[in-house]
Amino acid sequence: MSDAHWPRPQWQDSGDPAFLLWFVFGDLDPDFRIDAVTYRTRGTPAGFEVVRYENKALSTWDGYPLGGTLGRVLWEESAQLFERMKSARDCVMLRGAIADPSDLDVLRDLVGTIAALCDSGAIAVVDPQTLSMLAAPQWRERFFDGDAFEPRDHVLILCDEDDKSTGRMHVHTRGMRKFARPDIDIRNVPPHAANIAGELADRFVRFQALGGIVADGMALDIEGAPSGMTIRHAGSIDDAAFNNRHLALRWPD
Repeated sequence: MSDAHWPRPQWQDSGDPAFLLWFVFGDLDPDFRIDAVTYRTRGTPAGFEVVRYENKALSTWDGYPLGGTLGRVLWEESAQLFERMKSARDCVMLRGAIADPSDLDVLRDLVGTIAALCDSGAIAVVDPQTLSMLAAPQWRERFFDGDAFEPRDHVLILCDEDDKSTGRMHVHTRGMRKFARPDIDIRNVPPHAANIAGELADRFVRFQALGGIVADGMALDIEGAPSGMTIRHAGSIDDAAFNNRHLALRWPD
C-alpha cells in the first residue's frame, strides 16, 4: 500500500521521464525561505533546479517564456498581467526531469515551492507546457490550497477547427509530459461530437496521469465513443504542437 500523498494507483513504468517546468515572476523577498511544513514540501527534488534570475537579463534567452509564440499567447490571454510580469524584477525557473514516478509527490513538492513563492512577492506563474499563466493568488488557490491532485489542473484540453479535415474539429491536449505519458490527439471530429471527444480526451488524461499506459494499436471500446477508432502512438518530444509524443485517434467519417 503506497503511503504517497498523491499516489498513482494504476502506475506502470513507461520508460520515459516526467518533465516539469514553471516560471514564477515577481519582486521576491531577498531572503526567501520555505517552511516545509506550511508548504507541504520536502524541498527541491533530485534532478530539479529552482533558480532565481534577474528578469531583465533572462529576457534575452531563447527560451524566455514572455517571448516568441508563447509570449504572444500569454499577452492575448491578459495583456495587463503580461505587462506586470514583464516589469517584474525577478523570475524563478523550476525545471527538471525524473524517471517515470510511481507517485506524484515530487509534483506536490514543487507545487508547495511555487505556493511559497506566491506568498513571497510573486505576481504570476507561467506553465509553458499548457501555454498558460495565472496570477499568484489564483494559482495558489487552484493548485495548493486544497492539497488534492486534480489531473485537469495540470493538463490543457483544446478544441479547434481541424486543418486536415474541412468542417471537422480537432481535440487535443498539452501537458501530459509532466506524467511521462503521451498527449491526446483526436482528429476529424464532427462538430456535434466535440463534447464527446473532449470527454474522451479527459478520460485518457485521468487514466494516464494516475499511471495507466495506453497500448499502441488498441481498438477503442468506450461507452459513448464510436467504434472503429484505433489508438496509435505518434510524434516525438520535438513535435512543436505538443512538445511531446501523442496518442493519435481519427473519428470515423
